[in-house]
Amino acid sequence: MVSVKFWSVNLVAAAAALGLGATASANVVTLSQTFFNSSSSTRTYTYYQYATVAGGSGASVMSGSVTATVSDLNGNGAVLSAVGSLPIYTATVNEVAMRTLWQPFSNFNVGQFLSQSTVPGSFANEAIPGGSTASEALLGIMLKFSLSAGDTVSFASTFTVSNVPGPGAMALLAVSGAAGVGRRRKR
Repeated sequence: MVSVKFWSVNLVAAAAALGLGATASANVVTLSQTFFNSSSSTRTYTYYQYATVAGGSGASVMSGSVTATVSDLNGNGAVLSAVGSLPIYTATVNEVAMRTLWQPFSNFNVGQFLSQSTVPGSFANEAIPGGSTASEALLGIMLKFSLSAGDTVSFASTFTVSNVPGPGAMALLAVSGAAGVGRRRKR
């Protein structure tokens, strides 16, 4: 079994530190990774991608996606599979599972010397279980899967947490929008 943990930085904080003047309404973890099984047997992989992000007040919603492209490199077909009944994709906040994708997952088979992409899995604008994230949170994506010998799989996945303005902020936005419409009519 191969297990890898990878940390990334909060891109918004990095941009602000460089003086790029960025603000964020969403915190994102992205993953784009290719795995090559150079062994002579099926291998199980566990891969983690983390980012420390600034949380916020108010309720939070989350969205995520995953897709994969499997390629046969040795002429005997390729198989991407789940490990038992575990999901392939797990989105986490502070290392606690929030949402999974591709559970259950049927074996994804590719023919001789071919490459093929899976049907993407996704979720959007779901409430985070337990409410909002803390002032600083560790967002993560975990991939756990098996890959046939001599083959590759490339994953692209995301996990996003967005802060939703509270009712007072929404009312203020609505009033300011109505005031702007009224001004346009008077011109």
